[in-house]
Amino acid sequence: MQLPLWAAFAAGTTLGGLSTGLALGVLSGLLSPVPEPVRLGGFVAVVVGLVVLDLATARLPLPQRSELIPQEVFQQGMARGGFRFGLEYGCGWRTLVPSAASYLAAAFVLLLVPPLGWAVLLGAVFGAARSIAVLQYVLLGAPGWQAFLARHTRLLERAGSVLAGVLLLTAAWGLAGR
Repeated sequence: MQLPLWAAFAAGTTLGGLSTGLALGVLSGLLSPVPEPVRLGGFVAVVVGLVVLDLATARLPLPQRSELIPQEVFQQGMARGGFRFGLEYGCGWRTLVPSAASYLAAAFVLLLVPPLGWAVLLGAVFGAARSIAVLQYVLLGAPGWQAFLARHTRLLERAGSVLAGVLLLTAAWGLAGR
């Protein structure tokens, strides 16, 4: 029974991320007149700065919504609520943002102005990835799983920021060579 609910949630997170990727891809056109080396240098500075900030602080001090998604989203049923919750969670700006990874992805799209399809794909993958922890719980929800995550959450968030930084810098290197 939980797997269909997760599927609704995952569809929502993917669509939410896709919409953010689309919006950022369109907005990136405003920065396209800035010379590419300047945008690339700015992106490298943002990645290094955000990863260092994430590693150095106990809680990420970046602008974000300080409230959780309201529970009222579930008033029209679990499947519909799961989808709506996923949509809001997957967009990456509607709730708390625990690591710099989403800021790094947004900076990649805004500063490097990849093709719009890349921006949309990156957003969709980001959104879909936000549903993986819930899938893990559905499939492996053994006792102690949540306690493990609670003990290691900040470490996992920081590792995610570092990994995102490395992957996006690698992608930036590839884009600069096109």
